[in-house]
Amino acid sequence: MQHTQIHNGYFIVLSRGEDLFTSLVQFCEEKEVHWGQFQAIGALEDVEIGYYDLPTKEYVFRTEEGPFEVASMNGNISELGDAPFVHAHAVLSRCDETLECVGGHLRRARVALALEICLWQVTQPLLRSFDDETGLNLLRI
Repeated sequence: MQHTQIHNGYFIVLSRGEDLFTSLVQFCEEKEVHWGQFQAIGALEDVEIGYYDLPTKEYVFRTEEGPFEVASMNGNISELGDAPFVHAHAVLSRCDETLECVGGHLRRARVALALEICLWQVTQPLLRSFDDETGLNLLRI
C-alpha cells in the first residue's frame, strides 16, 4: 500500500494481492480515520458481490473469480461499535471480450493489479446502529 495525504483526505494505492477491506480498515485504524467517503478505480478479483433481500432480511452473494476492471466503486467509512466499517458498492466489468458487468454490494475483493482510492474524510460522526425494520446496521446522522 502506498498513500499520500491530500487536502481533506488521502489518495491510496493498493497493490496486487492486497485485500480491499482488510487493507482499508487497517489504514483507517492507523491514520485514525473514523468517517469518510471514497471512490476507486482499478482491477479486482476473487470478489463476493450481491444484494440485500429485504423480505428475508439477508444478503445474497455470489463469488466471481475475475479479473474485473472497476468501472465504478463508491463507499463510505463509518463506525460500527468501536471499529471502522467499510461499506462499498461497485460495478465491475469482466476483463474479456464480453465486457459483461456485475454490480452490487461488495463483501470481499482482492486487488488484481492495482486499486486507486480517493478517500475524503468527513468531520461529522457517521455511526451505525441496528434497525429492526430493515435488519441492517444503518447510518444514524
